[in-house]
Amino acid sequence: MFTLSSHPDVINEIQSSYDWYQLQVDGLGDDFITELESAFNTVLSIPLTWPKFGTSHHRFLLSRFPFSVIYKIN
Repeated sequence: MFTLSSHPDVINEIQSSYDWYQLQVDGLGDDFITELESAFNTVLSIPLTWPKFGTSHHRFLLSRFPFSVIYKIN
């Protein structure tokens, strides 16, 4: 079983991005959160699937938003 932990700045980045998307189109921030949650769940389910990013991390690209989930398997 895998667990997820994040750098403290990630929460602020997600909140700022959510707020910005909501200002652009009502509901777009919710779509962003939904896609991000889906990405987290997918990475937790099959973490070795995505390519290496640097020497010890992997990178999952979101499809609709210009963000990626960069993660390390411990």
